[in-house]
Amino acid sequence: MTASELPALSARQVAALLRAPPDAVGLLGVGSDHRAYTLEGNRVVRLPRWPGGGEALRREARLLAWLTPRLPGAALPEVMRLSDPAPLAPEGFSVARRVPGVSALGQPLSDPGALGGALGGWLADLHRLNPQGSELSVDLDPTGHDWQNAALDDLHVASVAGVLPDAAWWAARVQAVPDLREVGPVPIHGDFAAEHVHLDGAGRLSGVLDWADAALGDPARDLAGLLHWGNPVLWHAAQAAYPASGAVWERAAWYALCRALGDLAFAVREGRPAYLEAGRWALTGLRGWWTNAPPRS
Repeated sequence: MTASELPALSARQVAALLRAPPDAVGLLGVGSDHRAYTLEGNRVVRLPRWPGGGEALRREARLLAWLTPRLPGAALPEVMRLSDPAPLAPEGFSVARRVPGVSALGQPLSDPGALGGALGGWLADLHRLNPQGSELSVDLDPTGHDWQNAALDDLHVASVAGVLPDAAWWAARVQAVPDLREVGPVPIHGDFAAEHVHLDGAGRLSGVLDWADAALGDPARDLAGLLHWGNPVLWHAAQAAYPASGAVWERAAWYALCRALGDLAFAVREGRPAYLEAGRWALTGLRGWWTNAPPRS
């Protein structure tokens, strides 16, 4: 735990916060920004890991209320409660209705073409939304330096841990920052990847969660999530549903590389093998992408 990270709570402590029976709460998972717990199987409790995370939770709840009637095709979390700060939860917490289905992270895809088409169409709908009233702020870095620096740090962690073969080849790709100067901002999820997509029992899109990083930003950041999946059938179907120039997909591939390196580093730091597998799968797919990339236009 770093010096500024908030203390982790046990499931029993969270149950006490909620005044729920101890066996009604279980740890669901730990992400980069939140710890998540299940409540009676059909709700999710999220507590920020870092100071300042409470305002992000409240902002996300307002955004979800704005998005839900405007964005059909996938269920979004319905926030049922936002708590005030408390001694055990200094940033407060949220309680949301659980999104149906299961996380796509590590799941075999029964029909990647159909899923890719659905994801591409859903992202196109999101990116076409008029942002008026959304309270979304602009998040654009025309230099790409923040993404690049974080990716190089993650690459170093992965390389030292011995989980990244050909580190020099990937470092050269990270250094080749695409042109980001003329990007027009649109509403984006901001952290779109398999871990935040839920699938139903037939492998179809059922929900999208974790909107904490939503912003007005580069649509390629969301499209990167499709390339990060590492499945050529999925991303070709998504391209057909979301036609964009080669320059947009070039940016998406670069963002996807940065995300994949982040997965490897997160797996090393947090001991999360699912992210190691996801990062390696994404890198394998990206090698194929750059080998067979569409012409830039």
